[in-house]
Amino acid sequence: MKKFFYLFFSIIFCCFISIQFTGCSKSEVDKASKNLSSYSLDISLDDDAKTIQGKESIIYYNKTGKELSYLCLHLYPRAFRKDALIKPYSSLNIATCFPNGLSYGNIEIKSVKVNGESNNFEIDGEDEDILKLNFGFDLQNKKSAEIEIEFLLTIPNCTHRFGYYDGNINLGNWYPIVCEFDGENFDTSPYYSTGDPFNSSVANYEVRFTYPSSYLLCSTGKIDSSSNNETTTATIKAKAVRDFAMCLSSKSKIVKDEASSVEVMYMGYSDDENHNEMLTISKEALSYFNKTFGTYPYSTLSIVKTPFIYGGMEYPNVVFVSDAIDDEEEYLKVIVHEIAHQWWYSAVGNNEIQDAWLDESLAEYSTALFFENHNKYGLSYKDLVQDALSSYLLYVDVIGTIRGEVNTKMNLKVYEYQNDYEYSYMVYVKGVIMFDNLRDVVGINKIVAGLKKYYADNKFKIASTADFFKAFKSACHKDLDGFFDSYLNGTVIIANLN
Repeated sequence: MKKFFYLFFSIIFCCFISIQFTGCSKSEVDKASKNLSSYSLDISLDDDAKTIQGKESIIYYNKTGKELSYLCLHLYPRAFRKDALIKPYSSLNIATCFPNGLSYGNIEIKSVKVNGESNNFEIDGEDEDILKLNFGFDLQNKKSAEIEIEFLLTIPNCTHRFGYYDGNINLGNWYPIVCEFDGENFDTSPYYSTGDPFNSSVANYEVRFTYPSSYLLCSTGKIDSSSNNETTTATIKAKAVRDFAMCLSSKSKIVKDEASSVEVMYMGYSDDENHNEMLTISKEALSYFNKTFGTYPYSTLSIVKTPFIYGGMEYPNVVFVSDAIDDEEEYLKVIVHEIAHQWWYSAVGNNEIQDAWLDESLAEYSTALFFENHNKYGLSYKDLVQDALSSYLLYVDVIGTIRGEVNTKMNLKVYEYQNDYEYSYMVYVKGVIMFDNLRDVVGINKIVAGLKKYYADNKFKIASTADFFKAFKSACHKDLDGFFDSYLNGTVIIANLN
């Protein structure tokens, strides 16, 4: 009998070890992907017309806790139409956005079905950029409905998240995506020009994309593709991601390697000579943040050099880095900052309209921590913090002289900032100063512990400022609400003590 028990437990133990090391157990992403809405898109690019024909099927899973009689979806490309009232670019950057002159884009909804029945949809919203579907029935909580949409995208000639220019096509915020439900209503916020005006839950995606073989493609998710001389068809799958973006380039090459069991790719222009260097820092950033904050839950990460109006832009598994950055140190900082967003925005989400500081300040300070621990790049933590402090104080002095008063709040909604400069100084620059000050109060170990706790508690969720406070209170064993509030509300006095 004793031999039997030894044999039995040996078999159980071996099976357990086999499951752990052969990948048979459900991954973190697989577990997170359960009971989520899913998007299936079949799209094809007409490169001459710069249009995309698309069919989208959404299995919408109602997790609102309420019965729903209607559903709202963002139509972000409509912000690029000629008669849009709220533009996704400002007068300050219009020339950068449209190097070839003003150009317009759109998304035209051809037809909609709900559960197989034609739907008399409405184009709604503050700027007519919301697709509203009246169900004609009540969708119960924890029940699903299938929405089928046929649409036509017109891509503008511009350097924005959604646009084409100089052999590249950026496809960010390009398809109908369900609006977040805030407990009472759907968040139908328009596409503001300041910040990243987005708010979305994780969902599952499968995209089939046909495009000319002259292009290389990087995207959210894992790509499997087949090509002939003229066209390539890519099938892309992604589970539990907050958004889905792609970038096409006819002038680039891709280098790739593995870091922390993740396939890391860098797509840069073919005549550049620094592909491997950019891939190296991308791998190092992934590995450092993996070790410092918690495991990156996805299997791929792509860094893409592309024409872009801002320095960079984060999407799940893929980031854009502007080809207009001609300073190498700045280019490296943008790569690291955007990769940090894979933790602060992609895995741990937040409402970027209401709590823009929450992902941007964390990503900016995470960048400083990376360079503190990778001094071969010549960017010291001390210098980065001092640069932030000096530039912030100069900004406050200049604006105070011109206006007589200065907004120093970090917690405004993106549309409440007067311009991109005010937003950048209060959300990015001041965030670095805040965390460096916190370092003097609690020490770096507790800051890292707080970020680890925040990541572990809120992965795949939409976190709030309160969630952030809670994580730091738990990790630091100290109520830091007053400290953070003084920065967020603009009451703290910041001075250069050097």
